[in-house]
Amino acid sequence: MSENEIRELFEVKRPLSRLLVTKDYRLILLDYGNIEVKMEPIHKAVYLLFLNHPEGIRFKELPDYREELAGIYRAMKLSTQAKKKVERSIIDVTDPLKPSMSEKCVRIRYAFQKAVDAETAKNYYINGGRGEYKRIELNRELVIYEQKESPPE
Repeated sequence: MSENEIRELFEVKRPLSRLLVTKDYRLILLDYGNIEVKMEPIHKAVYLLFLNHPEGIRFKELPDYREELAGIYRAMKLSTQAKKKVERSIIDVTDPLKPSMSEKCVRIRYAFQKAVDAETAKNYYINGGRGEYKRIELNRELVIYEQKESPPE
């Protein structure tokens, strides 16, 4: 047996935590002591886009998701950022010829690895081989979206 196989035999697998997406777009791992996974808004928008697509997204198809990503990003009410900068970020991140999306995925992976151990984090971040569908492995039954309050009538 290899060292990794022996380690796996004795390793206690930690059950996965539910992931709460709050109405103000914070990402909270509820069953790990309410750990918040902190990311920049553009990284959260990318993460939420992939969370919306359990089947995955190939980077070459990113332009097809530009409007959806822009909608998520705008919903975060980024009033502190100029509209042009937001639009430029969305165009850059959805351009399959630029490394922007890969860089965002690395930052997202780092945010989860900072919050939980590397083995557990694999279930939460965007992953996939070159040219393949990139996806988040997490069972969507573990994802909870906090309801936004309806505006008063």
